[in-house]
This record gives sequence, C-alpha cells and structure tokens, in this order.
Amino acid sequence: MKVLYFAVIREKLKKNEEELDFKGTVKELKELLKTKYPEVSELLEKVKFAVNEEYVEENYQLKGDEKVAIIPPVSGG
Repeated sequence: MKVLYFAVIREKLKKNEEELDFKGTVKELKELLKTKYPEVSELLEKVKFAVNEEYVEENYQLKGDEKVAIIPPVSGG
C-alpha cells in the first residue's frame, strides 16, 4: 500500500509517502506507524485516515493495495 503523509507529520518524517506491505485495520496501521516513527506517535493520535480519498474509521479493514492518506488536524483563523 502507499501511505501518504501531510502537514506536520510530513515535515517531521521528511517524506511525502512510502510503500508498506501491510494488511490489517487502520488502527493496527496506526500502531505500526507509532512504533516505527516514535517522533510522531503523539501526532498520530489526532489524525484522520482516508483510504482511496474517502475518510474511514479505525476499524476499517485494509487489503494492502490501497492509497492511505494520514491527515493531521488543520487549524486556521
């Protein structure tokens, strides 16, 4: 699957995207990323996940061939 990073997470990881060989729930993906990238683990608690451009809940089952966007909360004024 292709994982896309945005905003502050992209800046901290210094990458826009990466390919992962993963099947499981969005929640399991989040836990994997928290372990792999402890520097953004706190930020990952507040993100939204979009699979193939549609927002999904953490219990969504990933098949491994999707495009998963990790979108941090946006603030503005």
